[in-house]
Amino acid sequence: MSDATFKLNRRAALLSGAGAAIGLTAMTRSGPVFAQDASAKAAATSTLFSEEPQPIYHLPHDHRFHRGPTYMHNDYQEWQYFTLLGTDKKTGDKISAFICPFHQGWVSAHDGRANPFNFAFTNLNTGEFYSAMTLFEGDYTGTAGDPDAEDFWFEYDVSGASGDMNLKYDYATETWAYKGHSDIEDENNSPYAFDVKFTVEAPGYIPAAYHGLENIGWDSAGPGYRHNPQTLAGLSRYIQVPRAKLTGTITAGGREYDVEGDVWYEHQWGNFRNVEAGRYFWGYMRMDDGTAFTWRQYYLGDGWDDYDPGLTRFQVIHPDNTVEYGFGPVFTYTPTEIWTSPRTGYTYPWDGVMQTPVGELYFNTPIKEQETPAGNGFAFIEGYGEIRTGGPDGPVVGRGFVEMVDNPPVYPFKDLPEEDIFMDFSKVNR
Repeated sequence: MSDATFKLNRRAALLSGAGAAIGLTAMTRSGPVFAQDASAKAAATSTLFSEEPQPIYHLPHDHRFHRGPTYMHNDYQEWQYFTLLGTDKKTGDKISAFICPFHQGWVSAHDGRANPFNFAFTNLNTGEFYSAMTLFEGDYTGTAGDPDAEDFWFEYDVSGASGDMNLKYDYATETWAYKGHSDIEDENNSPYAFDVKFTVEAPGYIPAAYHGLENIGWDSAGPGYRHNPQTLAGLSRYIQVPRAKLTGTITAGGREYDVEGDVWYEHQWGNFRNVEAGRYFWGYMRMDDGTAFTWRQYYLGDGWDDYDPGLTRFQVIHPDNTVEYGFGPVFTYTPTEIWTSPRTGYTYPWDGVMQTPVGELYFNTPIKEQETPAGNGFAFIEGYGEIRTGGPDGPVVGRGFVEMVDNPPVYPFKDLPEEDIFMDFSKVNR
């Protein structure tokens, strides 16, 4: 692959990519430079608003769930989740976990959102996999401290007849805490519980996409993709934390795990529906040499053969925490084997070849059955994956987490007609 295809070098990417997009100028805080360390103020005599690019993200304020007229649409989606690759300190078993509170849609009848919660857990030593999709009946309630104070914090709670979820954030220490449980046990859900916290490490919060907004939506009112950053129509804001350290307990399969490990955190929100009927492949990998990278690739048609390069994104986080962004054919994934779920019949490209700016890599997983059925015709993969060099049987050089979706998005509003579920793009995009 030529250098022209992937133009940003480390220095340029740091200045014109992650840094410029969110204003990563260090101020008085010690430790890693975070996105909330806003750009420098202009001199008193200057006519400039700022001497540096203004952030499109306003952290720590944007860590909270979003509300207000811009977001009061049924295309609205928000989630802030983490994946964990870790170890059970009791036994040494390797585990992966996915913990994700959703905030979706707008139901005018009760002036609120639907609040699903997704849990997935794999014991990589035993091959056990457990998952659940809990739909909380109520909305989140919350409390928060002074948003302009150095000790800013917030906390959310949501509960239902079968479980609860608590989320806390502390700005002073950059620590997140997730606690919750569910007692539901049926063909699509396993009981779970968790009480964990993680602390953000360098490079802190960075944009997931190369221009800060992800081109993720589609417009049923007309051909092509039309987007509006003022209303977030067809777009999402999207930040991530490539490195954080977690400790705590997770209960799955009736067993409590005393876990520690590495977290990858993401927060995404906007007014959008997934493009191309929802068929996409997202993931990240941490390589043994300290490099990390993440991607998303969308597919056209009914299978995994034809991808849409206009919506592909790729990002490299180097060991020195500089960041590079790529898009289009800078990343391609060619499946070599398609796995069909015996539970749902959906297909997933669990084996394939990646062409990336960091070389040709071979992707697979030792445990294919990591599918989460949601119980409403929707299912997806949330699971552990590996990359190898030299061939599909070469040495493992990286480990990470992937999400695969092979079916149209289904929202938990079965009793509402489509015109009440999705907003009218022909009005908000003009």
